[in-house]
Amino acid sequence: MSPGLSLANKCQFLFGLAIVVLLSGVLAVPWFRSETVISDAQIQIGRKLADSHASNQTTSEQSIRSMDVAEIDSSDDPFALLALKVFTDNPEQEDLLERTASEIGNGLDVRYARPVRIDGKVTSITFVDWTGKFGAGQLLTSRIFIIASGITAGFVAILVFHLILTKLILSPVRELRETTELVEQGQIDARSEIITGDDFEQLSNAFNRMLDELARSQFRLTSMNENLDFKVNELAEANIGLHESNRLKSEFLANISHELKTPLNSIIGFAELLEELAQDSGDPDDKQLRYLANIVGSGRSLLEMINELLQMAKIEAGRVEVAVEPTSISDLLEGLQAIMRPQAEAKSIDLNMRIPPGLPPVETDAGKLQQILFNFLSNAIRFSEQNGGIVIAVHRVSRQEGVPAIRISVTDEGPGVPYDMQDAIFEKFRQVDASHTRAHSGTGLGLAICRELASLLGATVSLVSEPGHGATFSVEIPSAWQNEDLQPLMESSRRSS
Repeated sequence: MSPGLSLANKCQFLFGLAIVVLLSGVLAVPWFRSETVISDAQIQIGRKLADSHASNQTTSEQSIRSMDVAEIDSSDDPFALLALKVFTDNPEQEDLLERTASEIGNGLDVRYARPVRIDGKVTSITFVDWTGKFGAGQLLTSRIFIIASGITAGFVAILVFHLILTKLILSPVRELRETTELVEQGQIDARSEIITGDDFEQLSNAFNRMLDELARSQFRLTSMNENLDFKVNELAEANIGLHESNRLKSEFLANISHELKTPLNSIIGFAELLEELAQDSGDPDDKQLRYLANIVGSGRSLLEMINELLQMAKIEAGRVEVAVEPTSISDLLEGLQAIMRPQAEAKSIDLNMRIPPGLPPVETDAGKLQQILFNFLSNAIRFSEQNGGIVIAVHRVSRQEGVPAIRISVTDEGPGVPYDMQDAIFEKFRQVDASHTRAHSGTGLGLAICRELASLLGATVSLVSEPGHGATFSVEIPSAWQNEDLQPLMESSRRSS
C-alpha cells in the first residue's frame, strides 16, 4: 500500500482551506456592499442633477429633460413609461434608477427619473441620463482592493500558521518519526531530543525510557542466548557421549549375551541329560530329580532373560531386519500352541483358540509376529493361577482410512494390571509391582520388545484389563504390508523411554 499524505501536508492543506473559506466569507460582505454603496451614490447624483435642472443649472456631461404625462404616454421610451407607472402606483416613491450594460442614447448607461407632483398627482417627470464609467470604476477599484487585501491576509495567515504549526507540532512529530526509523533499522542507541516544555517533550522522554528498557532487554536476551548456546553445546557433547555409551552398552550386551548363551545351553543340556539318566535308572532318587528339575528350570529362565537382553540390544542398535512373506495366521497360532502347551499343562491351564474360517494370509514377518505372541502367551501362563484358562482370539478389523487388519488377542484369568500401570507396562524394565517381581521372574523387557517389534511391522499393541479380572493383550497388524520407510528402533526406543 502506497503511503498517504503526511501529517504536515494534511495540516497545511486543511488549515489553508479553512483560511481560504473563512476569508472568502468575510470578504463577500464588503464585495456586495460596495455595489450597494455605489448605487446609492448614483441616486444622490441623480437627485442633485434633477435639482440643478430645476434651478436651470446643467452640465455638459449629463442629459437632462422634463416630460409631461401626455408626452410620456405618447412616447415609446420603455424607461419613461416604467417611471410613470411606478410613480403613479407608488405616491411615496421619489426616485427610479436604471443601469444597463448597453449604451443608451449618446453613450449614456445610467438613467434617473424624479417625478414632479402637484396636489399629489404626477404632472411631469424629470429624466437625467449620464455615463456610469466613474461609478463602475469606483466599484472595480473597491473590489480590487478587497481581493488584494484578502490575498494578502490569507498569505500572511497561512505563513504565520505554517511557522507556528511547524515549530510546535510538525517538528516534534518529525523528530519522533526519524528516531523510530533509526530504531527500526537496528540503531537501538538512537534517542529523541525534543525540548518544547509541553506534551511532546513528555512523549519524547517516555519514548526514550522505552528505548532504554528495550536496550536492557536486548542485552539480557543476548546474554541468555549466549548461555543457551553454551548449554546446547554442552548438551550436544553429552549427547554424543551418551550415544557412544549406549552403543558400547549395546555391543557389550550383545557380546556378553552371546558368550553367556553357549555355556548356559551346555549347562541346560547336561542337566536335562542327567535328568533323563536319573529317570531311566532303576531306582530314581526323587531328591536328585527335583534338584535337576530346578537346575533346568532356572537355566531356561536365565536363558530367556539373556535372549530378551540380546533382542533389546539388537533393537536399540538398529540391527533388526524384516523378512516379509505371506503368513497363515492359523498355522502360526497352531504351531505356537504346540510350543506353549507343555508350560500350560504344567499349571493345568487350558489353551483355547478362536479363529474364524477362511482367514486370508497376512503379509508380515512371521518370526517377529510369533515372538510377540510368544511373549503374550508366556506372560499369560506365568501370571495365571492353577487350573485357569487362556483364550487366543482372531478378529478382522479395519484400521484408519479403511485399511483391513487382523487383531490377535491373548486373554488370561490372572490378577490383571492396575489402571495406573497400563500405559507404563510397555516400557523397558517396568513390571506391575514388587510382589509380582518376587513371585514371577523376568527382566521387564518382554512387552517393551513386543511394542518395538510391532512398530517395526507397522502394527500396534494394546492392553485392556480390569484389576482382579485378568488382562487382554492384543496386536493389530495390517493384512497387506505397508511399504513405508522404517525408522531405526533404537530412536523410537529412546523416545518411548
